[in-house]
Amino acid sequence: MSDTFTVRGMLAVKKRKELLSIPPDAAVIQALDTMREAKVGALLVMEGEKLVGIVTERDYAWKVELESKKAATTKVAEIMTPVEKVISVNTFTSLEDCLNRMDENHIRHLPVIDEGVLLGMISSRDVMGGIVRSQIFQAQHFMEPPGGRI
Repeated sequence: MSDTFTVRGMLAVKKRKELLSIPPDAAVIQALDTMREAKVGALLVMEGEKLVGIVTERDYAWKVELESKKAATTKVAEIMTPVEKVISVNTFTSLEDCLNRMDENHIRHLPVIDEGVLLGMISSRDVMGGIVRSQIFQAQHFMEPPGGRI
């Protein structure tokens, strides 16, 4: 399988290379501000170099707003999905498998972990864009005459 159709290929072309994260003891309002500025819907929750969870816009809506808590006083650790429950992928995972995992688990973000090393995070938008690019590539390859271009 070509790297183009795997998480490895997607990470290679992904525009945002840095890991966006927040510590678990940060206030939820800080997480929301970071997400807003970066225009993302989720952050990795890190203690130093260690992944301890993930926090999303949905966590805020369901566990802060709907429970009438305050984003300024609620800690990220109180609403995040702990690492034990985080669904992740590795660089050899196909884009189709990523999409299936997201659909089955009703999630939109997947941390990418290889041999215990956190490499990044991909979103459903990243995966769908990668699938569209792979379909265009395959269509162009299919339309190309035998022996290459004329």
